[in-house]
Formats: sequence, C-alpha cells, structure tokens
Amino acid sequence: MKKYKFLLLALFSICLLSACDLIDPTEVDNPAITEEKLLQDATGGAEPLITGLKFDFANALMQTIKYTELVSDNYDNTSTFLSNIADNPWAILPSETDLDDTREIYFRLQTLHAKALFGLEVILPKDSKATHEDYATVYFYKGMAILLLSENFSAFPLQENGGMIKAKDALQIGVDHFKKSIELNGSTENTTKCAYALARAYRQLGDKVNAERYANEALSLDGQYLLLTEYDDVNLDNIINTFTVTRNLHDLQPLPRLDYLDPKYTTQITSIPALKSEEAYLILAEIAIVNNNLSTAKANLIDAINLALSRPKENFKDRDPRNDRPNDNDCIVKADANSIGINGLIKKRNNSFVEIATISNTSVTADQVNSAITSTDLYKLLYLIRQEIFFSEGRRMSDLGIRLPVMQTQIDANPSINPGEYGTSVYVPAFIPTGYGLDEFTYDSATKVVTITYDMNKLISQNINLVSPFLMH
Repeated sequence: MKKYKFLLLALFSICLLSACDLIDPTEVDNPAITEEKLLQDATGGAEPLITGLKFDFANALMQTIKYTELVSDNYDNTSTFLSNIADNPWAILPSETDLDDTREIYFRLQTLHAKALFGLEVILPKDSKATHEDYATVYFYKGMAILLLSENFSAFPLQENGGMIKAKDALQIGVDHFKKSIELNGSTENTTKCAYALARAYRQLGDKVNAERYANEALSLDGQYLLLTEYDDVNLDNIINTFTVTRNLHDLQPLPRLDYLDPKYTTQITSIPALKSEEAYLILAEIAIVNNNLSTAKANLIDAINLALSRPKENFKDRDPRNDRPNDNDCIVKADANSIGINGLIKKRNNSFVEIATISNTSVTADQVNSAITSTDLYKLLYLIRQEIFFSEGRRMSDLGIRLPVMQTQIDANPSINPGEYGTSVYVPAFIPTGYGLDEFTYDSATKVVTITYDMNKLISQNINLVSPFLMH
C-alpha cells in the first residue's frame, strides 16, 4: 500500500503543521518535517502522531455511526442526500456509493489502523522522546480500529496487499493490542479504558470467561466510565448532528419507537461516546442469561438502566417538523401489531423543547425487567436496552448480525482478494426483513397509534443463536 504510506505521511505532516487544534492545541516544536526526515529521524513525532490518531478515531467512529445507523432499524433515510440503498441491507454491494468511498466507514477505519501501524513501525522507534505511554496509546487506537472493523465487517485485510482475515481472527490481534497497552502503561486511566475495550472485544469473540472478567474489572476501576471523541466546528464537526438537526431536509429520522432519543447530538461539537460503563453491565447480563442465571441477569440489566438514567440530559428546542411522521406527545407506539401500545416515546417537535439524553437513556423500567419470566423475555429486553443505550453510537447494525462487505476499491486493488470470497459480500441473517422492512411503520392519525411493522428485538430473541456472540458457533 505505497499510496497509503504516502497518504499517511501527508496526513502526518499536515497534523504537524496545523497542530491538530481539534484534540490537542499544543504547539509543535518542529513543524517543518519532510518525508525523508520522518523516515530517518522522527524525534518529537509521537505527540502529533497521537493527536492525529485521536482525530482519525473521532472521524472513523462518526463515519461508522452515519452509515451503520442507517443500515439498522434505528434511522430511516428520508431524503436522497445519503444512500437510499443502506435502508435495504440485503441490497448492499461493495460498490455502494456510501461504502466505496474514501470519506466513508471502511476507508476511515483502515486509515486509523494503517496510521497506528505506521506510528508503531516508523515514527515511535525513531523518536528518542517517545515514552511507553506513547506506545500504549498507539496500541489502544490500533486495537480500536480492529474492534470497529470486526464488529461491522465479516473479513478484511490488515496489511499491504494482504489476504482477507476473518473478523474473529483479526479481533484476537486487537485483544493483544489492548493487553500490550496495559503492559506499557498500567495507570488506572489506561487500564480502565483498555478493560472496557477488552470486555467488548471478548464479547464479540463469544468468550464468556474473559468478557466477564474484564467487564467486572472495568466496573471495579470506574463504574461510571465514559470515553468521548471530540469535535469542533473548524476541523471536524459532528456530522450526525448535521443530518439529524441542521439540514433543512432532516435526512435521518428515527424509528418512532426511538423518537424520544433523537437527536442525541444537539450541536456540531457534541461529543460521541466510544466506551462507557453501561456496556459492562449489559455484557454481564447477557452472560448470565446464557448461563440461565436469570436473577443475576435482571440485577445487571437494572444496574445498566439506573446508570443510563443518571447520565446528563438537556432541553433542546427542536425545529424538526417531522413531516409525514408522528409528532405528538399523545402518540402511542406499538412495537408490532401484537404488542401493547406505549405512550411517552414520541415527543412533539416543530420548535418545541424536548429533553434529550446525550450519553445514554432507556425506556425500559426495573419493573419490566423483574416481570420477565423466560430467557427469551430477557433477551428481548436486553437487546432493546442495548438499542436504546447505544442509540446513534453505531452499534445496532452489529447487534442485528449484519456485516458489510469491504469496499469495491479494496477488492479491485488488492491482488490477494478475489471477488466473491468471504467478506466481499454483505451478510444478513435470515430473520432480517427484506426490502425496507426494518424502517416500516403505519400511523393512524385519528387514534394517534403508531404500529411498527417488525419488532426486531422480539425477532432477535427468537433467533438469538444467530445474534448473540456467546451462542454463535
């Protein structure tokens, strides 16, 4: 990937020249760096490298959210500005415009990974000022790149002209990077961050023992942990806000069941959660259900709910008219035709104030959890809580079991990848509705009843062996 090396050098140089004010406005000692100097003597290069990785991680996470939320049932694309294919996951091709683009999810995640690799192999070894903490940080971001790739793609290469690596095999590499990061920097802050990442990674691997171990360790270190990616209105704004708030067309509209959660990011500089303690409780709950320990599962679900509800909220004046969609506080939502209607999920917009949770929220109550009888009941609640708590964080598509193909450009340019091999086609579990079914609902304006066509959390609970990493083989 010579062109990628050139790109990384260019990006690294830009970061040095601008000091990447977005994340860390620290003055750079030597901005006049050349490619030759980078390769021969990168003294002082660790600081701008890490600043650049923070920038790339924020960008990659944001692009992941923008596309995968659209693929999932969380959001519907109501204009043509974004992909009109993503709402129908069965039709996604590697050449799909919003996937096969250097501004989008796959390229951004691979850029983050490649820059971290370049830093570990070239920049840090040639920087006499580089510390163990610097190496630890770069290993963390390299691990996060692999984690996000593994959650959203079936397979992908990790080296120049390399062959496809299955997500689970790649994720083992990511796990090693998080552990290496802790080994190099055993501070509480770094250990906590990596423990949450390891719990999430081991869950994806289906490893109950280690997922439980690191979830408990993470909670013992910080039970209200939050890792945020940062944005500003000059270098990198939060484009999720752009599509849900500032654009007149309001391109992305939430599933009515999730209306009260939208918009999660009320400004273009609102931070996005990347890791948070709620996940550890949800991982422990899922393991407990798998082990048929329903009382423990309920306790962990309630802990996740309580933590989510304790997170900050703000009053936001929403000008979205919700054209041709329910827009009334009195609306009742049915998860499907056979479900009991729930009120309070839809909020009146059109220049009205709406209370918004910017970190986590859920409509599920402790009473609902305690009333669950079977493991199927609890799986349904678990995945609904996950959907709500991780709303607009790029997690739902993965929870539905959908995996994207690598971009067509990667297939065409890499001689080690053959069209049609594993990872070059979208994977959609059989229970996912065809067409645009994930986003379908009906609204009776006379009765103010919204009926969602498919209760996806019910379908997940009925097909849990195709979804939960702990049960898939």
